[in-house]
Amino acid sequence: MDGGYRVGRLPAEAELWAPCGAFDPAALPAAWAALEEAPIDKFPWDENGYRPPAAARVGWNERGLHVLLYADEPRIRAEVTDCGGPACQDSCLEFFLAPNPQRPAWYWNIECTPRPAVHWGEGEGRHGRTVFRTIPEGVRLSVSRHEGRWWAVRYTLPADLLARSFGVTLTPGLTMRGNFYKCGDRTEKAHYGMWRAYDRAVVPKPDFHRPELFAPLTLA
Repeated sequence: MDGGYRVGRLPAEAELWAPCGAFDPAALPAAWAALEEAPIDKFPWDENGYRPPAAARVGWNERGLHVLLYADEPRIRAEVTDCGGPACQDSCLEFFLAPNPQRPAWYWNIECTPRPAVHWGEGEGRHGRTVFRTIPEGVRLSVSRHEGRWWAVRYTLPADLLARSFGVTLTPGLTMRGNFYKCGDRTEKAHYGMWRAYDRAVVPKPDFHRPELFAPLTLA
């Protein structure tokens, strides 16, 4: 996986912005538009041709990581209601993050639907993960309204939560690892998209829980 993602600085006055109403990526506030866009456009397990346009942008400052993910879908599934439920069955945008370079197998999987419903896990590998049953304080989760095209989800990963969970401090040059995903197990057409692709010869079936294949995310 060559390159990686540059996590740009987000000014304090921009961190409280949240998508409301219908979402249009062409109308992002300037500070968010300045962040690098990570296209979620690799579909290594595609068998039906459904590849909805999707992308992620992440910024940072001393208060946390500020995450925006968005997808263009004519129809969505949003039936899961519980925090910690199977969000990946619905239309879902996901961010998997291993913040501590000394513990590359320890990561979060944060999976959000348009409802919004969230599945947030922590641990090593797919099995035996701790699943959050409530959204941590300071996350400020919000979603846009879906009107037949784009939908978006926005949240903050607070710096103090990252410090408690992973022992990291957000400073320029910190290189974390992670990946961005778009999926839907039970949508009209099941799909599994990602920013940094996994080789189907290595991972023959859909499996996002592969921290050894995560890509670099470096704080600028």
